Amino acid sequence: MTSTSASPPTRRVLDVLERLAAAPQGATSSELARGCGISTSTCALVLAELESRRYVARREDRRYVLGSGLFSIVHGLRTQYPLLDIGRHALEDLSATVGAACSLSRIEPTGLTVVDIAGHSTDEQNAVGQRISLAAPFGSVAMAWRDADAIDRWLRASRPRMTVEDMQRHRNVLSAIRKRGYGVWRFDESVQSLRDRLDALLESADIAGEGATVGHRLSVLLTQTSLESITDVLESRLRDAEFIVVPIFGADRQPEYQIEIRLDPGASDDLTLERLGEALTRVTALLTRPAATESPVDLGPGGGAGRYSL
Repeated sequence: MTSTSASPPTRRVLDVLERLAAAPQGATSSELARGCGISTSTCALVLAELESRRYVARREDRRYVLGSGLFSIVHGLRTQYPLLDIGRHALEDLSATVGAACSLSRIEPTGLTVVDIAGHSTDEQNAVGQRISLAAPFGSVAMAWRDADAIDRWLRASRPRMTVEDMQRHRNVLSAIRKRGYGVWRFDESVQSLRDRLDALLESADIAGEGATVGHRLSVLLTQTSLESITDVLESRLRDAEFIVVPIFGADRQPEYQIEIRLDPGASDDLTLERLGEALTRVTALLTRPAATESPVDLGPGGGAGRYSL
C-alpha cells in the first residue's frame, strides 16, 4: 500500500492504532505490518514508539493491544462529546426495547459520523467512525429542521442531479419528518433483487483502490434510488419499516445527533406505534439538551423535540 498522505509517518502511526482498535483480541507485529501495508521493520519502529508512550501494550503472547496511555484521549473525547457515555446506555435500552440494531451518529456540516452502535449490525456503513456524506436521502433528518435556503442547497448539491419533481418529493419527505418528529424508510421491493446481486458482486470481486471507490458509489447510488419514505403513512405501514431515524436536538434547536434503528425483516411485526413512541420519547429525553426541549417547528398534537406525534 502506498500512502497518499502528506505525512506518511503520521499515516502509518494512525493506521496501526486504527487496526488495533478494530482488533479487540490484539494483533502481532507481522499481522499489523501486513494489514497496514508497511514493512515489518517500519511497523516495529512504530510499535516501539507507541509502546514507550503507553498508547499500545504488548501482552505475554506477543500480541499488541491498545494501551492505557489512551485514557487521557478518551477522557478528552468524553468531555468534548458528553453524549458518548449516556448515549451508550440509551442505545442499549432502545435496542432491547425495539429488538433492533441502533446507532448514534453526530451530525456535522457535510456528513454524519457514527459514534456508537448497540445490537448486531453487519452493515459497514454503520461501523463506529464511519463517515457518511449528507447526500439526499442521507441526512434527511439532519436537514428537516433547516431553513428553505439550506434545504435547497442540499438538494441541488446531490449527485446525480435531481429533477424538479425529485426535489419536490424530497421536500415533502422533510415536511413529513418535521410533522411526525422522525423519519421512516423501507427499500423498494422492485429493486431488492438488483441490490442483492450488486452486493454479491462487490463482495466477490475483492476490489481495491479506485475500484472500491466505484463500487461504494454504485452501492450508495442504488440506495439513493431504492429508499422509499413511509413516514407519512406509518400508521398503516409500520410492518414495512426498515429504517427509523430519530433526531437528537442541540442547544441551537437543530438536530445535533441522530439515532438510526435498523429493523430486520419481520422484526416490526410485534412493534406498535405506541411502544415505538414510548421508546423514542424515553431515549430523546435522556439525550436532548435542556435548551432544546422545544422544537422551533410545530410537530402537531404532542409534537416537539423529544416528543412524538403518533
